[in-house]
Amino acid sequence: MAEFVVRRHPDLTAFLARAQGFLVQREAENVLMLGVAASAREAEHLLTVERGPNCVMAALQSRANLILSRGHAGAVEALVKQLSADDSSLSGVIGPARTIDIFLENWHARTGHETRLQMRLRVHELTEIIPPKRPSGAFRRAAMRDVEPLARWADALNIELRSEDPSPGEQSVRERIGLGRMYVWDNGGPVSMAACDGPTPRGIRINFVYTPPEHRACGYAAACVGDLSQLLLDEGRRFCALFTDLANPVSNRLYARLGYRPICDFGEYIFVA
Repeated sequence: MAEFVVRRHPDLTAFLARAQGFLVQREAENVLMLGVAASAREAEHLLTVERGPNCVMAALQSRANLILSRGHAGAVEALVKQLSADDSSLSGVIGPARTIDIFLENWHARTGHETRLQMRLRVHELTEIIPPKRPSGAFRRAAMRDVEPLARWADALNIELRSEDPSPGEQSVRERIGLGRMYVWDNGGPVSMAACDGPTPRGIRINFVYTPPEHRACGYAAACVGDLSQLLLDEGRRFCALFTDLANPVSNRLYARLGYRPICDFGEYIFVA
């Protein structure tokens, strides 16, 4: 059998030229990596693991954690060997549960670096919406007049997600509104928000879902995510995907009622000194 060979790529275009065919075989599972690769301006690590003529694993680090695809144990070991030989500085890593376990075992053996679990996640895919019950109000695209409340919600969301390196809420909101990617459920003013990021060849990822505590349990989040999902499907996306925190059973039940189905569990880990 051919050996696993790790290749670095000079830019995102070269990375996608080699990795995309492999990644789209499990497109919803790889929605984060594909979306980041398609929308980022630059990246620190752009790696593929190859066996003979085939790409069998990919890894990418843009602004935050190293993102892993699914990979055979031998491919993961080769990747860790290359990264440790390069003395790569990593703040954290996220990837499919089984793959990330192998990565961390090898990383610790080679570097001695300890890790801390940040979050257990699950990626879900939707191809057909189950319409939710309609609360009072209406779905609309967010406007610049909404920045102040949505920025506060974005900061609160970062706290709830225990984010290690959050972008300032106002910056994140302004960027998404400017790109036309931020939406709200409006009932006398915004009461819930959701955004979409990182389009892939056939899908897109929904994120930034947040409802402030005083507006929860009213059906606003389900209506906002449901209408956004339907809008994206109507625009030609074959699927929508999103990540949930497995420690939050409420959101997992909400998305299941909309028609989102679990695809793969992920782990996110932070490296500690």
